[in-house]
Amino acid sequence: MLKTTQTKLRTIVLLFLFSIITSFTNVKKNTLIEDFIAFEVTEEVPLFKGCDGSSSRKEAVECFNKKMMNHIKRNFTYPEEALENNIQGRVEVSFIINEVGIVKDIQANASNEKANEKKILEAEAIRIVSLLPKFTPGKHQGKVVNVKYGLPITFKMM
Repeated sequence: MLKTTQTKLRTIVLLFLFSIITSFTNVKKNTLIEDFIAFEVTEEVPLFKGCDGSSSRKEAVECFNKKMMNHIKRNFTYPEEALENNIQGRVEVSFIINEVGIVKDIQANASNEKANEKKILEAEAIRIVSLLPKFTPGKHQGKVVNVKYGLPITFKMM
């Protein structure tokens, strides 16, 4: 009787441990950094509204780039502090257009050596990118994917 109870208890403990390990594995899978495909190799690039009629990848990329430049021009504001202190520079911005077409994980890196100058220009670059509209998501090998895109934004006073 005692051995039967111990065997049942061991079985319950083993099942419990197995369920914990399985749960932990699933949590770990869900918290991994999401994969992405670089814009340059994505078979079907994300699309701005109005680029949907593109008949080829080349046309879609041209439309995307044109709309991106228009977005930057329309939303660009030279930071007041940068104007006052003659701060100029180039900011490399990258972000992901996720599987539902939303921009996320915006990163910016200014070429300026002084930390306060970097911060000012990077903040404006991030602000501009955060205003991007929802896209039609990109596809690769027939599947909707996260697409990483990067571009430089130059701050130059004329």
